Amino acid sequence: MDSSIKLKSKVENWKILSQFIESFLQKCGCVKNFIYEFLLSCEEIFVNICFYAYKSAEGEISVDICMINDHIKIVFSDSGAKFDPTKFENKNINSKIYNRKPGGLGIFLVKKTMDEMKYTRKCDKNILVMTKKIGR
Repeated sequence: MDSSIKLKSKVENWKILSQFIESFLQKCGCVKNFIYEFLLSCEEIFVNICFYAYKSAEGEISVDICMINDHIKIVFSDSGAKFDPTKFENKNINSKIYNRKPGGLGIFLVKKTMDEMKYTRKCDKNILVMTKKIGR
């Protein structure tokens, strides 16, 4: 089972995408906690693409989701500015809050929530593949 959607890179479109993802996960029999964690990670990625990939212009984001055995795989692709979130510096969450620089906590959360996160740049497109084992 797999499904795809294309959306304009507008934060307002998160509602459409979240309903799309949640519906897919429910059809796969995923429990509420899994769905919540998966949606939280997807929201972070989607919003980052909307804010940073296309600067002030509006672009398009393609999302493909599928279930492979006991894993859910989701692929985000866009033609925006190159950005590899897997190379993004991890936050030191143990340091005092006033010593931390703003930003990056969302990507840290995604890395901790998902089982795997791979990035490639192909044909001027950012392609981010994330997988999470059902029930984790």
